[in-house]
Amino acid sequence: MSTADFTDEEKTEILRFLGYPDWQSLSSSIQLGYPAASQPMFLLVDAFHRITPSARAIVRRDVEELRCIEQQMGSARQRMRAVKLEGLEFNKTETAQLRQELQYWTTRLEDDFGVRRNPYSSMAQGGFPGGINSKVG
Repeated sequence: MSTADFTDEEKTEILRFLGYPDWQSLSSSIQLGYPAASQPMFLLVDAFHRITPSARAIVRRDVEELRCIEQQMGSARQRMRAVKLEGLEFNKTETAQLRQELQYWTTRLEDDFGVRRNPYSSMAQGGFPGGINSKVG
């Protein structure tokens, strides 16, 4: 894996996996009583500049694992309609297992950067609404 600086596309993907928006302009204040999404995000943005070249290769490996898991989840959705097909029995817990794997690799990505995922992200809340992420400007 490459040890070059992260491209804008790679940064966008890392932000997405960690539950942060990739906006041009972020508010740095309180919105409707909830902390703005940008408040904890500065830690990750700063980490992009602090991470060592050799660690970038590890981050890229972990992001590739996350991509693969998401692709597998997409494929698994196609199999949700059937439980059995010509003697072949499908894994009923496949999507749950993939979500656990996604959680594991997201935690690895957090550890790679030494930051936590966005605590206001719906994904960090187990798919339930968290805080408010809204664009200002």
